[in-house]
Amino acid sequence: MSNTFCPLPWIHLATRPNGDVRVCCTANASGADLVDSKEAGLVMQDGAIMNLRDHSISDVWNSSFMKETRLQMLNNQVPSSCTKCFSEESKGIVSKRQWETIVWKERIDIDSVVAKTGADGSLPVDIPYFDLRLGNLCQLKCIMCSPHDSSSWIKDWKMQYSKYKTFELRQDQHWDDRNRDYTWYQKGNFLNDMQDQADSIKELYFAGGEPLLIPEHYKILEFMVASGAAKNCVLRYNSNGLEIPDRLLELWNHFKQVKFNFSIDAVGDKNYYIRYPSKWETVVENLHRLDNTPDHVIVNIACAVQILNVLYLPELIEWKRQQNFKKINKDNGAGMIGLHLVYLPSYLNVRVLPKHLKDLVTNKLTSFINNNTDKRFLTDPMGKQRWEGFIKYLNYEDWSNKMPALLEYLEVCDNTRGLNFRETFPELTL
Repeated sequence: MSNTFCPLPWIHLATRPNGDVRVCCTANASGADLVDSKEAGLVMQDGAIMNLRDHSISDVWNSSFMKETRLQMLNNQVPSSCTKCFSEESKGIVSKRQWETIVWKERIDIDSVVAKTGADGSLPVDIPYFDLRLGNLCQLKCIMCSPHDSSSWIKDWKMQYSKYKTFELRQDQHWDDRNRDYTWYQKGNFLNDMQDQADSIKELYFAGGEPLLIPEHYKILEFMVASGAAKNCVLRYNSNGLEIPDRLLELWNHFKQVKFNFSIDAVGDKNYYIRYPSKWETVVENLHRLDNTPDHVIVNIACAVQILNVLYLPELIEWKRQQNFKKINKDNGAGMIGLHLVYLPSYLNVRVLPKHLKDLVTNKLTSFINNNTDKRFLTDPMGKQRWEGFIKYLNYEDWSNKMPALLEYLEVCDNTRGLNFRETFPELTL
């Protein structure tokens, strides 16, 4: 394989909440640079974005965009939509490209899949891996989110947008729902197309909106069970974990494995601020409930690392340790917690911190690393290596020119919600 190879263009399709198709979730809406690009990595045909409401899975799979992406990788080129992974790798961070390659090499014969590539980059339409964002229905309005990914954000957005004065903030927060259909999955042939793929599917990844609120998520699980395909399929979630109905747990019993990434970013009031208005008591209760699920259900705390919580990561890990969980992050995050960086909105990225706070974070995280004697943490790529990669990333560039946009954004949100970020995060002397 070439040095730029990633298996995803051969095995994977991903959607945005409005049904637009992207190469993967990392390729789109998570810019690795100062410029926020919300259309990077979207699958295009004749200059227009392809959407699973209007296009079949087969049309997208062998679109000119997907075919060209595959050919570029085979020719040792980096597709423009894939720069983020290579940027992370250069900082010592284990990228999606790297960990997905490790995972899928253990599941399928990637060489035989690639060998089916036509001279024009086309492939048979037997897709083992889908990342589905079925609309924007969600009960939370996380500080790093938007109306595009959470329906609960819409009311606040309408109250707040006219108050933004900073050009960058107005540009970033611009949202136009006139051409966005967040019920796309109820239309066209999408569900029928998915049923046609059932026997090929090895993994279904659901994320937000909040997938556990969306009826069509359950319909997909039900037809996977009814077809007999569930026993060969892994389910993976990113979820706020606030709704865990008994119906869901019963359906999970039919699947080969379930990987549930529970989005938790801090402890107590800090998590409430970031993942507003989640109740900490409910978070803790449901995490313990999931800790007592059958062995084929794997549960991880997944933390979105950003400017508000990066200083408090050791406290979250210490809280987790004190809970004496039986299996939370047993096989993920080197036994600590799962970590991923927030890139958008860019003014919440950790690089925006001023130097005195970068130094404070660097010293605190370095101390955590140096005082951690756990053998797995020291040897697992998702342990010490990943933490050191975050420190390197943090200090690699100065984005403090985004501080005016950050402060204005937090203050407008605080006025809407009756919160005060300076009181919740007193050590962040911004």
